[in-house]
Amino acid sequence: MDEKLKSEFINTFLRLIKTKPKFLADRDLSWGALVILKKLECDGNVAGISQTLHITKPAVTYLLNSFEKEGYITRSIDTNDRRRIDINLTIKGKELVKTHRESHEVFINEVLARFGESNSRDFIRLLNRFADIIDELREERKNV
Repeated sequence: MDEKLKSEFINTFLRLIKTKPKFLADRDLSWGALVILKKLECDGNVAGISQTLHITKPAVTYLLNSFEKEGYITRSIDTNDRRRIDINLTIKGKELVKTHRESHEVFINEVLARFGESNSRDFIRLLNRFADIIDELREERKNV
C-alpha cells in the first residue's frame, strides 16, 4: 500500500475527528457525549445506548456518571422493576440538547449546501461502504 496515501488518509480522518463546533467546545462535550444525551430523550436504557452507539456498557455508565454530576440527567429505580434504573434528562439536559439541535441543524445545512447535493450523496455512500468494510474486518478477526 502506498505510504503517502495511508498518511494522507490518517491525517484527514484525524482532522475530521477533531472537528468540533464551537457549541461543543464551549461546553467541553464530545460528539459522542452529546449523541448519548440526545438518545436519552427517547430511551434511557444503558444496553440500548451501548448497542446503538457501539460502545461498551461501562463506557456508557462512565458518561452517565459525568452527566449526573453536571446536572444533565437523573437516575432512579424503576417502580415496576427494581432491577432497572430509569435515566431521565433534567431541564438543564433538555435545554442543552435543544440548543445543540438548533445549532447543529444550521451548521449541517450550511455544510451540505457548500458541499453540494451530488458530492454529499457520494460522500455518504462512500462513508457507508467504508463503515461496512470496517465491520466486515472486525467480524472476520473475531472468528480468527
